[in-house]
Amino acid sequence: MQVKETDHSSRKGHSSLKVFLIEDNVVLRNIIVAALRDIPSVEVLFYADNEIAATNWLSSNDSAWDLAVVDLHLKKGSGVGALSWCTTRRPEQRVVVLSGELTDAMRQKCLALRADAVFDKGTEMDAFLNYCKSLAT
Repeated sequence: MQVKETDHSSRKGHSSLKVFLIEDNVVLRNIIVAALRDIPSVEVLFYADNEIAATNWLSSNDSAWDLAVVDLHLKKGSGVGALSWCTTRRPEQRVVVLSGELTDAMRQKCLALRADAVFDKGTEMDAFLNYCKSLAT
């Protein structure tokens, strides 16, 4: 897991952590959504299962979300496109990559594209959920 040092205090006063999820695997998406909904003060707003739907939603709802969770490997397009779109986000918004089979080079690329954290789905799910909990409190 790689996490950038960030100040989470900008979320104070928000009623809930509003999450946008980019995940094309229905089973994994349902597991992630259920786990996020188990965290108090977390609201999953919407999900997208491909790059075009993700970037369209982000561009139409640029101030609606607090956390975007991005899978890099999508059936149509790539999460890298959505991650790239998020480079213009507001300072208080966070973007994390939650993907499988992450190489060190891909982790570095994600961080270079201003991801706040990078987690492997297979081995770092607990760390991802703890990160989300820290944002929600």
